[in-house]
Amino acid sequence: MKKVLLLVFCILLFVGCSAKNNNKEIVFDNSFPLALAPDISWALVTDQYVTYRETYDWHSEATGHVRKGEILQVLSKSIDDDKFVWYKFETGWLPSSSVSIFSNRMKAQTEANRLKE
Repeated sequence: MKKVLLLVFCILLFVGCSAKNNNKEIVFDNSFPLALAPDISWALVTDQYVTYRETYDWHSEATGHVRKGEILQVLSKSIDDDKFVWYKFETGWLPSSSVSIFSNRMKAQTEANRLKE
């Protein structure tokens, strides 16, 4: 009985470990090459509609707008005279109260998907 069980076990082990000819190609998404760069932060806009500012000041000129769910690469960070944190993006500055910051774009995208649900 033990020999039969050992034989069945060996057959199952051999069948399970046999090489399978799966030539599946792995395709990487390279649309955002800096998505996982360790020295780059990403911001997810959390307010419905936010105005970019020319400088990190509430009274500075508006340079554009962005909507909730957008993911942006953080270029810089600054603190104003009132100790309020601002983040710089390609189009201008946004206050920290309007964004959530992530260490990589994948984490920001996961959270953006949750916002859409």
